[in-house]
Amino acid sequence: MSVNRRTLIKAAGAAPLALAAPTHGRPRPPVTVRVATPFAAGHILADTALKFKEILEAGTRGRLVVEVATSVLNEQTINPAMAPCDPAERVADIVLTGGQPIQDYAPAYFFFNGPYVIRDYAHFQRVWRSHLGDEARALVRSGGNLVSLGTVYRGFRQFTANKEIVTPADLAGVKLRLPPVPDWVAVWSALGVVPVEVPLNGIYEALRTGVAEASEGDLTQISSLRLFEVQSHLALTGHLVGFGLVAANACFLRDVPWPHKVRAAMRAATDWGSRFMADREATLLTELAAAGMTVVTPDAAAIEAAAKPAIDQLFATRWNVTTWEEVLAL
Repeated sequence: MSVNRRTLIKAAGAAPLALAAPTHGRPRPPVTVRVATPFAAGHILADTALKFKEILEAGTRGRLVVEVATSVLNEQTINPAMAPCDPAERVADIVLTGGQPIQDYAPAYFFFNGPYVIRDYAHFQRVWRSHLGDEARALVRSGGNLVSLGTVYRGFRQFTANKEIVTPADLAGVKLRLPPVPDWVAVWSALGVVPVEVPLNGIYEALRTGVAEASEGDLTQISSLRLFEVQSHLALTGHLVGFGLVAANACFLRDVPWPHKVRAAMRAATDWGSRFMADREATLLTELAAAGMTVVTPDAAAIEAAAKPAIDQLFATRWNVTTWEEVLAL
């Protein structure tokens, strides 16, 4: 069963992780593992968290009990709230989020989450397992006290709007909802959009009220946030390979009983989540069309070509630990 944000934060005041010593042969009480995601129920990261709960509780015969909370804070605030070693001060023990930890703690490596940089999820995994991924994870660990437990494929990111988006010219002047991610703002601004920075939990209302006219995101985000109710068109730009980053508070991972079981259960859950999303991506597209969205096949190559100068500039200035050529060669 999932719990809401209020329940989760209240639970954060629990005593530090430890197994109570057995008394006169009585069994030790279970230890609670708190898992949070800023994404809504029905999103692939929320589903992966629930799969982790299922696997870990079965693998420890209930000695580790998992509480899952969805829609907790947002991507910009949940990561700092994960950092404290004192469990009474941190919001959760494990977080399933997007690429925000890289932006926060390893910004020179944000090309992992840059438009058009990564070809597909298999390519992402090769780069993530290379020295570039090692370096990024080390910075996330030292800066955010977060240890990576794996990644989840979220599907390609697409555009939603209330009109057709086919060519780069169709983006000019469009009020595009974006998260507060400077690198994304730089790329899409170069194509003429008017960036409207709105956190994840405010997307629906921004689109409903016209504060924003369009959005971009993976299909599981579009579906779980019910954006088909406030957007008429879905343009298959495929501009970014979406991934979720799973990270544990380093002190939690040090103190929790059976950390190897925690790691193994999350590895199995992320593998499941990535396979599930890959299998479901086409079905989601069909479901969004059935919900009333007009699916548009844009000139994706032309949009990518228009974005290339801005991406080159990011590699020259902000992502200068590597080159686009090196990333593509991996």
